[in-house]
Amino acid sequence: MRKCSKKLLAILMAAAMTCGLAACGGSDGGKESSSAPAEESKAEESSDAGEESDSGAEGESGEESGGSDSSAASAYGRISEEEITLKLVGPQPSGLEDWKNLAVVEEYASRLGIRLDCEFYQTDWATQRTLVIADDRVPDLIWDVGGIGDVNKWGADGYFLNLKDYIDLMPNMQKTFEEFPDLEAFVTASDGSIYGLAGVRVDLTDRLSRTYINRNWLENLNLQVPATLDELYDMLKAFKEQDANGNGDPNDEVPMLYGAGYEAVENAIMNGFGINMGGVGSPGLLWEADDNGKVYLVNTSDTYKEYLRYMNKLFSEGLIEQEAYTLTSDEVTNKAQADAYGMMGCGSAPFVMANKGIEYDANWVGVAGLTSEFHSEKTAPMSSAVENGIKIAIGADTEYPEEAVKFLDYFYTEEGKLASNRGYEGVTFDFVHDEDLDFENPQMRCPEGYASDEEFRYKGAVFNGTFNLYEVTAVRGALFDVPVDTLLKDSVIETYGWAALTAYANRQDGIEFIDMYPRIAYTTEEADARLTLYNDINNYLSTTKAQFFTGELDVDADWDNYVSTVEQMRLADLMAIEQGAYDRYLSVVQ
Repeated sequence: MRKCSKKLLAILMAAAMTCGLAACGGSDGGKESSSAPAEESKAEESSDAGEESDSGAEGESGEESGGSDSSAASAYGRISEEEITLKLVGPQPSGLEDWKNLAVVEEYASRLGIRLDCEFYQTDWATQRTLVIADDRVPDLIWDVGGIGDVNKWGADGYFLNLKDYIDLMPNMQKTFEEFPDLEAFVTASDGSIYGLAGVRVDLTDRLSRTYINRNWLENLNLQVPATLDELYDMLKAFKEQDANGNGDPNDEVPMLYGAGYEAVENAIMNGFGINMGGVGSPGLLWEADDNGKVYLVNTSDTYKEYLRYMNKLFSEGLIEQEAYTLTSDEVTNKAQADAYGMMGCGSAPFVMANKGIEYDANWVGVAGLTSEFHSEKTAPMSSAVENGIKIAIGADTEYPEEAVKFLDYFYTEEGKLASNRGYEGVTFDFVHDEDLDFENPQMRCPEGYASDEEFRYKGAVFNGTFNLYEVTAVRGALFDVPVDTLLKDSVIETYGWAALTAYANRQDGIEFIDMYPRIAYTTEEADARLTLYNDINNYLSTTKAQFFTGELDVDADWDNYVSTVEQMRLADLMAIEQGAYDRYLSVVQ
């Protein structure tokens, strides 16, 4: 507990919550928003053609759904027999205009006995969060809490409830810890306390590399999807030399897009060398750990050297976008719309990059499990399901600690997973049978006054992202359950696009899913000591990678100096921090 009169503060805070703080639905010094932009990164991966929202947290069935009206009981059971109010503070959920309009507000109250009273900040949440904590105004619930190091420090100082003390009241969270031990490792402080919860994003389509090849170009040249790095090279060379787009001009094709924020294509190529990169961006600094738990830097390994040599070969022969380091995202869009690219990787989808409808993804095919003389096994690395940072915590002075922890535990139930992102059957969504994938799709309703079902979702149905402690979409799971050939049906690809392409590529015979380097938690002291070291080394590695690609640095002549320079940048100090954090991770998961 903090070194002050906590009981007195609790009484004052409870009184404030009952009276003065009830104004969070109206103005509060300009802190509450009256409007907010839609969730761009989520919306770009959904479409009118039926693609699910990428932010989704959907259960696999409707068995534990509440009923067909707002008076239905929860399958989880009522948390509080008498309705109680929990104060929630955080940044304005994306797209939300008035939280009181959300259907789940009344649903949580009627089904669970939990009434939410919300105060949302439209801008500069990081500063506001610090002020809330510094001014002793920590509410019952706070979301988007911050980095794990800061949260653990604030928790140790007495600001947040230690969930470990209430672990027996959170059986569904414990079950999730068993499913994702790296989640437990991430949120567990060095003294064993748990002061907040991170989210997990379960969908494999978000954790596997999204790399695609132009299907029409393959068909025009009578080529197959490559299985090895040598075959990939031959394909790219054919794209460059044989008028792959069939317009009569053999010089207007770009075999592979790289750069301008679209470096993710290298993940699939790295996998061919045995470097484990999954559904993440393209960082400069790459950690891995051996079977003995020793952390090492991939960027100075012999395997990485061969990877650089391969990429330099592609670049020097004009098989990679030659404007990779000067190209703008607008130029990428223009080229994509003109069908100029033969291969690409991204964090979104081909249709997003080309600014077209999701049916455009049918022009592409996914690629995964590449092998080479350096790596003979077909592998599909998965990035960690654990999200960075702490999504939600409970204030230490809450009047209702048991009810609050049970409320968070609810969102790990099948009903709660669905409720966090879709709401309740018969109230905000209805199950619609998908004939192609043979599953029950929780389809959002679109009441009068809303432009789309997605707009209703984030403006009239649920808190967009706030309670998504376990994010999983029903359709993404179905894509990995149906017979693999089902994914080739035109209706499936035209409806689910990139997600179907990714599932098909990664479900080919012989491909083994493996975990990437996990999400690691750092103490505040480690994070502070690590910051400059990491940034300096990461920037150097990113810069030199580009120089090796383009030939400004020679892979053979300049390699030793490159490695020596990294070591002189206090790599040993950075690795010591990383090893200590990784050792703590192992102590929890093993």
